[in-house]
Amino acid sequence: MYPWFWLILFLVLLVVEAATLSLTTIWFAGGALVAFIVSMIFDNRVPEFIVFGAVSLALLFFVRPSALRRFNRRRTKTNVEAVIGKTVRVIEAVNNLADTGRVKLDGMEWAAVCVDDNMTLSVGEFAVVERVEGVKLVIRNK
Repeated sequence: MYPWFWLILFLVLLVVEAATLSLTTIWFAGGALVAFIVSMIFDNRVPEFIVFGAVSLALLFFVRPSALRRFNRRRTKTNVEAVIGKTVRVIEAVNNLADTGRVKLDGMEWAAVCVDDNMTLSVGEFAVVERVEGVKLVIRNK
């Protein structure tokens, strides 16, 4: 295969990564760059594709998790993400079987359900938000 194929693929993948900033195609760009170097040394397609696949997958599985942690460290949680783990006060008894439940969080009322259908929370109790499902907070005992 022509070495220029790998070089062009490398550049295209870099442009796609720069446009999306999703940390997805950059790993394959690394594989294409190494495959380009291999294609300059060997005139055989098999090693080129093996190196492309191996390097791309290695970067994707071993380097990407670390990179995501570093890039997302400074990201501020917004909207729903910021609610998870917060403490809420029950203002209407939360009972999944009776389909009732309201809580107050940061001055706003939310519909709420318990993590476990057998659990109920009385007015005035405090709970912790486990997750958000639609417009309801899924809560558990504090």
